Amino acid sequence: MTNHDDIQADLPLYALGSLDAEERRAVEQHLAEGCESCARELQAWREVVGMVPLEVPDAAPPDLKGKLLARVRAEQPDDPARARTAAPLARRRIGWAMPFAAAALALLAIATYREIGWRAEQARHVQLVAGLRSALDAAQGDLGKVSAALAARENDVSALRAALAGAQESLSIVQARGLSLVSLKETKDAPPAAGHVLLSPPTGRAIFYAFDLPAVAADKTYELWWITEKDGPVRAGIFHPDERGLGRVEASVPSGAGAIQAAAVTVENAGGVPKPQGPMVLIGTVGTKS
Repeated sequence: MTNHDDIQADLPLYALGSLDAEERRAVEQHLAEGCESCARELQAWREVVGMVPLEVPDAAPPDLKGKLLARVRAEQPDDPARARTAAPLARRRIGWAMPFAAAALALLAIATYREIGWRAEQARHVQLVAGLRSALDAAQGDLGKVSAALAARENDVSALRAALAGAQESLSIVQARGLSLVSLKETKDAPPAAGHVLLSPPTGRAIFYAFDLPAVAADKTYELWWITEKDGPVRAGIFHPDERGLGRVEASVPSGAGAIQAAAVTVENAGGVPKPQGPMVLIGTVGTKS
């Protein structure tokens, strides 16, 4: 709570109108409580402010003394006795008027200093807010990088899970009973290449691997076929070899199409076709019937 001394120190600035709303309310409440000394001092400061211009001059106004003397003369009574009584009062007024004028100049300087300090504080606050915003932007950028890194790791984890699932599927086929191996070789007019099929009729699954296959155009693909006893060529899957010429297909063994007699690979349009149309590049016969 603001005490009497604080209120008294604020009276000059109150007279100048330089206090903020909260400080003005504190002064007015103190005066309303009946502090006579503060009321008298405030009145004195108001008189001082009334005698000093709002802008700080290089020196006291040249007509200040004359105005004060005129004010004193206007207050002198016509009665000589009263004049003798009023003379000391006039001299006292002249005596304190000049120091008060100088004090008013100092008061204005204090108010100006206070305004400059307030503006400097505001500038510091602006710089602080700008620094905080810059730090927040940097933190958001770092958060974006971290989020991207986490997304990349999640993609890596998903890819690893898919690879693990594929490996487990391949392992289940390899470990099944009745597994047979079918070797595929390049056809007469095809470039050198090879392939192998691990065929497991009991599980109805097969794994195909191709080696040294050349890359095909973007609008082409390799397609694996089962050559069955009843339905002839049956689609087994499409694939694109990697840069080493390695291709892989996990396929189902067709049911109701009769025994698989051979496996073949052809070059077809992208997306594959229902029946072979392109050149055959690999062919292999199944020695054991499913």
